[in-house]
Amino acid sequence: MTLSVRALSFSFGETQVLKNINLEVQPGEFFGIMGPNGSGKTTLLRCITRYLPIEDGMIAVGGRPLEDFSAEAIARTFAVVPQNSATDFPFRVFDIVMMGRIPHAGSRLSGETKDDVEIVRQALERTDALRFSSRVFSELSGGEKQRVIIARAIAQKPKVLLLDEPTVYLDISGQIETMDLIKKLNREEGITVVAVLHDVNLAARYCDRIALLSGGTLEASGAPSDVLTPETIRSVYGIDVLVRKDPMTEAVFVMPRPAAPSIRRHGTRAHVISGGGTGGRLMKFLHDQGFSVSTGVVNVLDDDYVIANDLHIPVVAEIPFSQISDDAHAENVRLIGESALVIVSSFPVGPGNFKNLEAARAALSLGKRVFIVRSKNTPGIDFVGGKADEMVSGLIASGAAVVADVSDLLPLLTDRRG
Repeated sequence: MTLSVRALSFSFGETQVLKNINLEVQPGEFFGIMGPNGSGKTTLLRCITRYLPIEDGMIAVGGRPLEDFSAEAIARTFAVVPQNSATDFPFRVFDIVMMGRIPHAGSRLSGETKDDVEIVRQALERTDALRFSSRVFSELSGGEKQRVIIARAIAQKPKVLLLDEPTVYLDISGQIETMDLIKKLNREEGITVVAVLHDVNLAARYCDRIALLSGGTLEASGAPSDVLTPETIRSVYGIDVLVRKDPMTEAVFVMPRPAAPSIRRHGTRAHVISGGGTGGRLMKFLHDQGFSVSTGVVNVLDDDYVIANDLHIPVVAEIPFSQISDDAHAENVRLIGESALVIVSSFPVGPGNFKNLEAARAALSLGKRVFIVRSKNTPGIDFVGGKADEMVSGLIASGAAVVADVSDLLPLLTDRRG
C-alpha cells in the first residue's frame, strides 16, 4: 500500500509549519524524514496519522484518501512509536504489548483471545523482549522500553510503522540494536517504515530513501547518497561536512569538516608532489600556514586526490592504474612553474608515476626551492629497480633539502616569498 502525501500544508495558528509537501513512500520501503529542529518532521508524522488535521493537500494510502478511513481503520493501518513512552502505571510488559491488539478488538467484550495472546507472544519474541515480559515496564532500561514499544506496534499488525526519533534517548549500542531490529522487521515482515531521524549517519545506513525538510518545505528527497551531499547539508544545516562511502556497507557517512583556522593568507604558492595517500598531511599543513597549494599528479582513486578536493586545492589528476601522460606531466610542471616552493613526499614510485620525480627535477632546473619529506624510518618505496632512490639522491645532490617530518618544514619556510 503506497503512502502518498500531496501538496500538504499545515499551520499552528498563523504560523505555517508545513508548506506544499509532496512525498510517496513505496510498500516495504524504509523511508527517513530528516531536518533541523523546527523543520516540521514530527508535525508531518502527526498529519499522516490524522492526529493533526491538514489544512491543504491530501494524504492517501493505497490510493484511498485518509479522510475516508475510520478511526479503527487508521489504527489498523498505522502503528506509532513515539519519542517518549513513559507511563506512571505499573503495567507489565505483556500488558503494554497487548494494548497493540485494541484496534482489532472491534465490539468484542470478552477481552483478549487466544489469537491475541499468540500474536503478542510472537511480537515479544521478534523483538527479544519475551524474556522480560512479566516485568514492570517502568523498571526497564531505555533500550528495553524501546523494544517493548516496538513489540506493541508489531502486535498491532500495521501496514505502516511510524517512528518519531526512535533512538533519541539511547546510547550508541542501543541505537544500533534498535535500528537493526527495525530494519529486520522491515525486511522480514515487509512492514513499511517511516522514521523521523536526527542522526544523518544512521539514516544513511538504514534508509532506502530520505526526505530532507528545511523550514517546513521539502529540500530534497531520494537515496541517501543523493540527498546527503556537502552542498545540501550546508544549505539545510549550515555546516561544512565531508561525505565518504563506507567500504564495508557502501553507505555514505558524513563527518563535520573541522572549522578552518583564522589565517592571514600570504598567497605564496607551494606545490606538493605525492601519491599513495602520503600528501594529505602536507597539503593540510601548508594550507593552514597560509600558503596557496597545488598538487599533482595523483590518480582519482588516491586519498591525496580526495583530500585535495576537500581543501579545494588545484590538482593534476590521472585515471587509475595508468602511467602519467605527457599532458598531465606538462600540467604538473606548469603548476610548479607558478609556485615558489615544491615539497615532495615519500611516496611509492613505480613505472606509472616516475614522472613525478622528473617533475621535481624540473622544479630544481627552474630555480624552485625543493624540499623532500623523508624520515630515516620511512624511506620512499622503490618499485623501479633502484631508479627512484637514485633519482631522489640526485635531487638532494642538486640542492633539494631533506626534512624528517612535515612539522620540520616551518622553520625552513620563513622566507615565504621564495
